[in-house]
Amino acid sequence: IYLAMATTYEQAGDIAGAEAVFTKALKRPQYKKSKKVWMAYHQFKLRSGDADVAKAQLARSMQSLSRHKHVEVISKYAMSEFDFGSPDRARVVFEDLLTTYPKRTDLWHLYVDKEVKLGNIIQARQLFERMIASKTKAQNMKTVFKKYLAFEISHGTEETQELVKQKAREYVSSIA
Repeated sequence: IYLAMATTYEQAGDIAGAEAVFTKALKRPQYKKSKKVWMAYHQFKLRSGDADVAKAQLARSMQSLSRHKHVEVISKYAMSEFDFGSPDRARVVFEDLLTTYPKRTDLWHLYVDKEVKLGNIIQARQLFERMIASKTKAQNMKTVFKKYLAFEISHGTEETQELVKQKAREYVSSIA
């Protein structure tokens, strides 16, 4: 109910009203531990242009939420930064996540998808190269190579496509 009220206030242009609803919700114990409420609040702050407050609230949410929810909340925050805030700040958040969880290919894929969506082809290509260099499970690498090849088919040349195929062959021969 609180999220619906906050959304209604925000759509009506009443930012202060939406802020009051979020503040009230986050004081209640059941919502203070809800990742959904925190993620909605982060998005709200970024949409309203309060990036510094959103970052401070991210730190506050990490104190309130249980540890197993942290990665999802931080990654959603980074994606919201890409969409509503600063791509540079989002990159910093994603890089921190990837430093902590280098084998989480889902995080790598989210990051690459956002870079491609912004049209940063060179950065996306560099991310794919870093994914290949990180030693993850063979099943995950298969997905990485498929996605990388699809990316090169859409955004690359025949040479870059062949280069990806060659790297895939080298990877397969190295694990065989």
